[in-house]
Amino acid sequence: MAFLKRSERSGILKNGEAETAITHMIFFIAAIIIAMTVIVVMSSNVQSLTGATASSSRVLSEQIKTDITIISDPEAIPYDNVSKEYTFYAKNTGRTDLDTEYLDMFIDGLLIDHGNLEMILPEQDMLWRPGTTLEIRMTVTNEMAAGDHRILIAAENGKSDSMDFRI
Repeated sequence: MAFLKRSERSGILKNGEAETAITHMIFFIAAIIIAMTVIVVMSSNVQSLTGATASSSRVLSEQIKTDITIISDPEAIPYDNVSKEYTFYAKNTGRTDLDTEYLDMFIDGLLIDHGNLEMILPEQDMLWRPGTTLEIRMTVTNEMAAGDHRILIAAENGKSDSMDFRI
């Protein structure tokens, strides 16, 4: 068997260039893997933020188009002693149709149950259209105490109007 002398070995192995090249290749592959991982993570975060921004802009657009104005006379709120109903009037002054099923009404900060509300639209319409007046009849068990009160009507997208009134 013939053995190579040290001096006869290839020059690459002799000065360590192969070891350096392999080390550099390992670091390069590790850097590529880390960079790809960062790109995947950042990409999913950017997509999530883009979706949230689009959703938020749709809600904001709907809020800008929606407007409610309570047009009842704050000094003379009609009350029917027989049916025990207060009557309020509100106008859709926005540019969108509203579904009265999703309207919430608060008196003095308390949510009024939908079972105690009767919302009457002109011509038995299903949607509260822009420019139309909504009649809201609120049935109570006891007449409200004399004094100052506050009514708030809120649409499904959070747009609302409030009015102080006196009984």
